[in-house]
Amino acid sequence: MLYEICRVLCRVFGTLLWRLEVKGARNLPRKGGVLLASNHQSFLDVLLLGAASPRQVRYLARRTLWDSRLLGAWMTAVGAIPVNRERRGKEELRGVLETVRGGAVLGLFPEGTRTRDGSVGELRGGIGFLARRAGSPVVPVLIEGAFEAWPRGRRLPGPGRVRITFGRPVQYDESWEDREAAADIRRRLLALRAGPDEPRRAPDGSRAAGAPLGGEGAA
Repeated sequence: MLYEICRVLCRVFGTLLWRLEVKGARNLPRKGGVLLASNHQSFLDVLLLGAASPRQVRYLARRTLWDSRLLGAWMTAVGAIPVNRERRGKEELRGVLETVRGGAVLGLFPEGTRTRDGSVGELRGGIGFLARRAGSPVVPVLIEGAFEAWPRGRRLPGPGRVRITFGRPVQYDESWEDREAAADIRRRLLALRAGPDEPRRAPDGSRAAGAPLGGEGAA
């Protein structure tokens, strides 16, 4: 209930302050575990991605936030998952995987940090590892305009126009290397600038992309 209230409020403020536009939301599977792989533009990303998603999105948060009872209770209520960023052991990784396998939507920013210039940086291989181990589809999500509204170095956000585009879900199996899967997801993020539909083959033709769900293989 608390999450839904926050989501509605973020959607209202997102629309009023940043003219939030959402495309391709139907690409998000209606049920089952999903990994949302998004570029990271600003502090607005977590709020607006959650507002744009038709399903609850859970995020990883550093465990120290739970040191405060009030903040910890809030983080738990909105579905945040505590992790130790200094040493992510097997137990914590297992907990994250079980959360996704249990049907949750997990929001990830595989660049690892906010962009410094608005571009989509290289993705870390961890997103490929999680996708293969969880056995869940990856939905690439491109955020545009949040960097202009709240870039690094600015204390408060300004007005702007934010667009969030959901790509088609993609499944990665054990034949993919972690870095190879990460590079494919990044290519798909860049392709979303043209809209929710994605090309089936990598631009250089070196390897077909991960197969979209629904029985359609790569060309």
